[in-house]
Amino acid sequence: MNIKNKGLLKMILTGIVLLAVGIIVINHTGSFLKIVMIAAGIGAFIDGLYTLNGMKKWKYTETTKNLAMIKGIESIAIGVAAVLVAIFAADAALTVMVYIFAIGLVFSAVVAFQNAATAKKFEIADMRTHFLVEGVITSLIAVLLFFKPVDTLVKVVQILAIVFIVAGGIMIVVAAIAMFKKPETVEVVVEAEPVDDKEKKD
Repeated sequence: MNIKNKGLLKMILTGIVLLAVGIIVINHTGSFLKIVMIAAGIGAFIDGLYTLNGMKKWKYTETTKNLAMIKGIESIAIGVAAVLVAIFAADAALTVMVYIFAIGLVFSAVVAFQNAATAKKFEIADMRTHFLVEGVITSLIAVLLFFKPVDTLVKVVQILAIVFIVAGGIMIVVAAIAMFKKPETVEVVVEAEPVDDKEKKD
């Protein structure tokens, strides 16, 4: 098998995996939500550790320092709770956990805006834009979660599943067409140079 066919075969296999994942997610959205919740919990736990660790490197006002410490501890607690709820609790508990996540995100947004407001006073002035963007995005996600949290998550998961299915299908079709398409033959035309009679006699 040449390099081209190996690449196309890998593309087909990737497409099949995406297609399968998309179909599974569409048919088992509830179970996939738990996976999303576990992933979000792990992310919150890591974010909490990062926040607490960052306090050692940056200079803060007393207010910002206290907010950052609360945010770090809160993120770790929410992360652990989210993983435990997703694994052991009933489906109804997911709604409660999503609201807790949303409250945590609101507090994170407050901390981000506070950091942006005080960034110029310290050695992290170049981080001001980063804090502002973080605060805006976090606020928007929190609002979405407060407004029909489970329905919002279900729609996001379903859209993601559809994207997987479409992307996988396109990859399979494109790779299959390229694999079975006959290579075009290229005709090489060579013009003969005229030979003089004198050259023939010599």
